[in-house]
Amino acid sequence: MKTFAFFVLLFLLPTRDRIIKNSPLQFRFDKVMMYDFDGGLGSDMSIVDARGHIAKSMTKQVVLDKESALSLTKKLGEKESFGDEMAMCFEPHLGFVYYWKGKIVAHITICLDCNILVSSIPLDPQSHDKFWANDGYLAGGPTKPLRAFLNSLLKKHNFSHQLRG
Repeated sequence: MKTFAFFVLLFLLPTRDRIIKNSPLQFRFDKVMMYDFDGGLGSDMSIVDARGHIAKSMTKQVVLDKESALSLTKKLGEKESFGDEMAMCFEPHLGFVYYWKGKIVAHITICLDCNILVSSIPLDPQSHDKFWANDGYLAGGPTKPLRAFLNSLLKKHNFSHQLRG
């Protein structure tokens, strides 16, 4: 009986600390790349194209350190990270791509000018209807804390389109 209880605990404990359902923390990744690119009409609308390749308009890339990657992933899984207003320009310049053993497992495309985030995977409380480029999921507008975190990454890595103020 003790052996059975041990195995039940072994399988239940790792799942008790999930942030929310469909959080990026529920898939495996071993690297997160941050990309600067020139997106918009007549150009790339997503950091990853329909064939699974990085946008041709990519101008800069960095591998996020472990702490930044985990912080980003945690923030993307928090309900408090979404819900602000959005505009409709959608000329994205920021992308994050999650990799597992060299293969893309998820990607996020962001336009901070209009406050729109599109993800290849559903991030609650996103709409679960496919919407946008490459059948991505449209998020409710990122909130000020998430935008501040994203802007800190832009500044840290000297990326374009940093927020002012």
